[in-house]
Parts: sequence; structure tokens; C-alpha cells
Amino acid sequence: MTPHSSERDPICSLGAWLFVPDRQNVAGDVETGYLVRNGRRVVLWHCSRILADFLRTLRRLECRFAVPGAAAQPSGAVPAGAPQPPPTDHSAAAQGNELPRA
Repeated sequence: MTPHSSERDPICSLGAWLFVPDRQNVAGDVETGYLVRNGRRVVLWHCSRILADFLRTLRRLECRFAVPGAAAQPSGAVPAGAPQPPPTDHSAAAQGNELPRA
């Protein structure tokens, strides 16, 4: 839970694990955040708030730098109009960059 807000942090996926941030009931009791996977639970006694802050920061950065209308590109795909690196032709040396001849 954020220190300055009553809004709950969402449960989120971290690879194969789900992160469940700290939860507070109406009586004010806090349940410490934990990771869960296949029914196994790892309580994050010392770092659940740090992890929640980190994930909150990532969400904020994603929102700030997201390009409207941009879809996620498959791995290795280059968006249309993106600058292309010059081709590297190792068989032909550029003028002035020839190796010295013996």
C-alpha cells in the first residue's frame, strides 16, 4: 500500500510468480506481502514494501514513456521508419581504411 494513498497496489506477475503486496484490513491489521506460485507462498518479511515501491515506479515509467497506439514488437522486430544501421560489408574496406600491405 502506498504511504500517501489509500489505493491498493495491484497483484502483479513477476515471471512465474505472483506478487501480492501488503494488505491492510479495516481494523488496521497488515498482512505482509508475499510471492505465490503453484500453491507455494514465500512471505517477504523484509522487502515486500521495497518490491511494491519498485513495481510502482516501473508502472509509472511505463505510463510516462508509453507511445500512444504503439503495440509491443516481437523480439528482433524493427518498427517501420526506424533508422537502420549501415550495412557492414567486411569484404570491401572503406577508402582510407585498407590494411597495410607487406
